[in-house]
Amino acid sequence: MSKVLEIKIEIPKNSNIKYEYDRADGQIHVDRILRGDFRYPCNYGFIPNALDWDGDELDVLLYSSETFMPGCIVNARIIGAMKMIDSGETDTKLIAVHDDDYRLDAINELKDLPEPFLIDIQTFFNNYKNWKKPGITKVMGLEDAAWALEEVKECQDLMDKYGKVPKKEFVAKMMKEHPEKYTV
Repeated sequence: MSKVLEIKIEIPKNSNIKYEYDRADGQIHVDRILRGDFRYPCNYGFIPNALDWDGDELDVLLYSSETFMPGCIVNARIIGAMKMIDSGETDTKLIAVHDDDYRLDAINELKDLPEPFLIDIQTFFNNYKNWKKPGITKVMGLEDAAWALEEVKECQDLMDKYGKVPKKEFVAKMMKEHPEKYTV
């Protein structure tokens, strides 16, 4: 599998607006305004043909100095992943760089990224929902590109099998069949 995949941008870098893609109508909707000073530390997108265990498309955090508009397609070079739990569900975030930006050609692994960026994304995702319930999200660690690409394959298989199943029904089924992907 190629490390370069097309992703659709959902949320631009530095936005305090949480957008959400709706697979049923193919549109990107405004979900909510983030609380306080929280702003997305990077462009946030997804792989359209990959279904994560939370019932949404597989998320991608895109490192770039540029800000991309919601709905645009970007070639993303997968360099790792951030394992995360959100409300008891696996919610993996792949980490990628914009493949069409020559300034990022030397970034091929997580260790090539600036350490403050990795700290920022982990801090953001550990805390941005604390107003709902402290600890509702938890970053479980970082993984390399090989792990991330295996996750893409697994999530593409899930999309092929269950992409037409409503989200709640999918999650309920997966919780029974794959309890290791969910926490209490």
